[in-house]
Amino acid sequence: MNFLLSILSIIFDYIIRLKNIVFDYEILKSNSYSIPIICVGNLSLGGTGKTPHVILLIEILKKDYHVAVLSRGYKRKSRGFKYVKSHDKARDTGDEPLLIKQLYNNITVAVEKNRNKGVKKIITDFPETDVIILDDGFQHRKIKAGLNILLTSFWNPFFKDKLFPLGKLRENKNGKNRADIVIITKCPNNINSNYKRELITLLSLLKNQKAYTSNINYQKIFSLNSENELNNLSLYSITLVTGIAETNSIIKYLKNNIYTHIKFGDHHNYDLNDIKKIISIYKQDSNSKKIILTTKKDAVKLNEFKNEFKSINIYVINIEVKIDNNEQFTKQILNYVKKNRREHSFS
Repeated sequence: MNFLLSILSIIFDYIIRLKNIVFDYEILKSNSYSIPIICVGNLSLGGTGKTPHVILLIEILKKDYHVAVLSRGYKRKSRGFKYVKSHDKARDTGDEPLLIKQLYNNITVAVEKNRNKGVKKIITDFPETDVIILDDGFQHRKIKAGLNILLTSFWNPFFKDKLFPLGKLRENKNGKNRADIVIITKCPNNINSNYKRELITLLSLLKNQKAYTSNINYQKIFSLNSENELNNLSLYSITLVTGIAETNSIIKYLKNNIYTHIKFGDHHNYDLNDIKKIISIYKQDSNSKKIILTTKKDAVKLNEFKNEFKSINIYVINIEVKIDNNEQFTKQILNYVKKNRREHSFS
């Protein structure tokens, strides 16, 4: 089996290398735009924390600039270009674009598999847009972003991974050379600065590339069904429900409070049978103080089943990304946008 996977991995590698060569040597052209485009992506098949870092960029930019976010809308049932509305269903938009729209209703969020078509549509419909954040666009070579941010998880950095299907890499590790910024994400809060420097050294970056590390801060825990907040999580037995790629961070945070972990695949679209299974397992917990806990990304989909959860203690945990050297990172982002922002002229 490993031999077969190795052969498939070699074939996959050659295909991706050939694709990158034809773009690197401009046999095929990458489209550039007069508007700043920031791409947030990775080399792996998921689990690096793209959405929280997109949210971080929005927080940096939203005060001074008109921001738009363009995503593929992974696992959505709809096709073609679509502007995301806060009342949409995740199955029509993808969970991450809907989450972003619900957090920032005043910014433009759109989904389109063809990123060039999506960028042109946003610029045409919203000429006041100052910057577009391209969510998960690092492998989309037909569009040339002005600033490429590559994420790699502390728990599975690309320099320790293997190419698909032997590992989770979707292109060769040398793809990192296209990045302007590389962030090692999901770092534990208690690792020391020397170890962080060692990790950054292992990235083998070029002189023009900047490296940062980031960690997750878990914040308020709120009810899916009401405005109630939970202040002392340690008092409760937890049925953890996740449909995300990487769960090491949240499991480590919850420590010994987990009664059971119901783990679905990344971007899982929940149905009624899933809800019945979750509630059934939750009710098997004999602890008097117990809750179902889920992520904010899962909550945008589980929210559709509020009636089923109306008598259940189901809570959502909120997270925030913190960047080491945040001042330097913020300055780099703002300087890029300021330098490349076009002047608007409206009649």
